[in-house]
Amino acid sequence: MTPPKLVSQDRLLRIWQDRIFFLCVWIFGLLGALLPLCIIVFLFYRGGQAISWDLLWQAPKGFPLGSGGGMRPAIQGSLALISLGLMVSLPFGVGAAIYLSEYNPPETVRRMVALCSACFAGVPAIVYGLFGYAVLVVGLRMKVSLLAGGITLGLVMLPIVLLGAYEAIRGVESKYRDTALALGVSRSYAFRENILPKAFGGILATVVLAAGHAFGSAAPVLLTASVVLSKSDIGLSSPVMTLPTHLYYLVSEASSSDQAYATALILVALLMIGNSGVTVLKSWQER
Repeated sequence: MTPPKLVSQDRLLRIWQDRIFFLCVWIFGLLGALLPLCIIVFLFYRGGQAISWDLLWQAPKGFPLGSGGGMRPAIQGSLALISLGLMVSLPFGVGAAIYLSEYNPPETVRRMVALCSACFAGVPAIVYGLFGYAVLVVGLRMKVSLLAGGITLGLVMLPIVLLGAYEAIRGVESKYRDTALALGVSRSYAFRENILPKAFGGILATVVLAAGHAFGSAAPVLLTASVVLSKSDIGLSSPVMTLPTHLYYLVSEASSSDQAYATALILVALLMIGNSGVTVLKSWQER
């Protein structure tokens, strides 16, 4: 039988281990919450004074370019690129996820697609930019344009959308599939009526995550779609300005630090608005 003194010491050791673990969790949790908040506060402190309606609605001007005016063409170009990229990535990504999760392909095919998607999701964005430049801009003669940049961003988003949609669909309990199929309905009907409504929130969150990742990427569009200044209407065959590349030009030329911080603040604010909107929509859909 263990002496009482040893039992009490062992219990005291476990108590101190729990306290230390609890303290570490709180410290790292607070740091994880404070670091993004500090970045936002810093950007607002440095660039908030430059935020105005002219900044949002005018084109860049001044010498060096960007020292005055605004960023309206950059905002329009970024939104156009993301919209075109989603038109490329959504059908292929969600369609492949539905096939892999609902139509029981061979296990080898499922593992191969999952492995390739995970690998391509980790490929540096500049590699996609080089691929888009070599194949789309030069090979297919699309030139530096909205179309070439949109397709390139669609390729950037595709593996993220595929993996996220697959996990969201597979996360739905199998009893909904089994019950529907036991009643004699088709797989497509069971998916539309039972599976998709329950997986919709996860798919939507994945799409926004992929769009946010592409929205802040400068490397893929630097070689395929970006231009320093664009005042013409947006067209598929024309180059466009984007917020990340506009920020890159402002910082590299050191034309205006206030404009640069304001551009970064607008970029972060748009990403936060998109993610917050999806969170609210997901919560409403789940209720």
